[in-house]
Amino acid sequence: MAVYKIFASADASLYSNQPARNTGLDEILEVSVKNSDQPLNFFVDPVPSEPLLQDDLRRSLVLFSNEDLDKIKTFRTGSWQTNLRLFLANAENLTTQYTLLVGQVSQSWAMGTGKLADNPQTRNGVCWYDTASFTSTVTNWVNAQYYLTPGGGSWTGSFVSQSFGYKDNKDIDVNVTPIVNSWFSGSSNNGLIIKHPQGIENNSGSYIALSFFSVDTHTIYPPTIEMKWDDSSFSTGSLSVISSTNTVVTLGNNTNVYKYGTDKFKFRINARDKYPTRVFTTSSLYTTNKALPQTSYWALQDVKTEDMVVNFDTSYTKISCDGTSSYFNMYMNGLEPERYYKVLIRTDLSDGESWEVDNNLIFKVVR
Repeated sequence: MAVYKIFASADASLYSNQPARNTGLDEILEVSVKNSDQPLNFFVDPVPSEPLLQDDLRRSLVLFSNEDLDKIKTFRTGSWQTNLRLFLANAENLTTQYTLLVGQVSQSWAMGTGKLADNPQTRNGVCWYDTASFTSTVTNWVNAQYYLTPGGGSWTGSFVSQSFGYKDNKDIDVNVTPIVNSWFSGSSNNGLIIKHPQGIENNSGSYIALSFFSVDTHTIYPPTIEMKWDDSSFSTGSLSVISSTNTVVTLGNNTNVYKYGTDKFKFRINARDKYPTRVFTTSSLYTTNKALPQTSYWALQDVKTEDMVVNFDTSYTKISCDGTSSYFNMYMNGLEPERYYKVLIRTDLSDGESWEVDNNLIFKVVR
């Protein structure tokens, strides 16, 4: 099984209460609704010559390059899935249950070089009113849906959604396979828009604020699309399959350091009995390699933060096997460079016991 990550090439936030402002270089993406029955508590008049409108909607645009999408397009074999991942930076006034929408943007846009804190405003890129730069208060977003201030992006097709419960992880991890498949089938790739449902946006009393790390973040949490697909193969040949947890598991060919840009590396797993049965033989029993069961999976953890970079997935991180050993493929292009990573292995044994291996199987990705 395999997982491949691509990183966003451009992004920006759109602000209905500052509809001419560009935020293409901001380190934060906002997906918020800060409407109020007393709007002057929240708003600064963006265009003094125009009436002050009483809404504060904040939507985000994220774009992934066609070059990167073409890379993952070749992986569409068998079962596959793509997820958009955005990592939470801050949250305010969350309800116990809420939903976010992700749609396919229908018009091209220019990222620009503005920030929310720029004074005077930078207006050389996408904004609430315009796809490229502010020219007038007449929006050029076609068929835009908004509350009071015209604009805020345009989209096509159906939204995909992610709902969040009280104790759920608040990072966005939403299945966008239908949208990505549309791009693969010839639709224009103008990126994704992330927003709150219309019922929340059009409520004058709504106030929910979410901030996510952008492509310009100085952290290891930029927006990504994660492609997962089934490339597994399982044939043990002459290898015996382990049947107990009294097994030593290592990575037989781990070189410890890998160059960012290495497309794919096949990690081979050595699994041997910790206490082999005594027999008369001319070779060491401690070198006899065995196969992990077919119900075995790998995961990847960032050593510094202990965040799961790739979680165990019974559909997409299965461990393969051939006549030599168990193995799995790792795509280094989708990992942040200058980081240490730890491989974790989980095996579900035939007796129902689940066994997780954490043997400090560590490697580093360098530039």
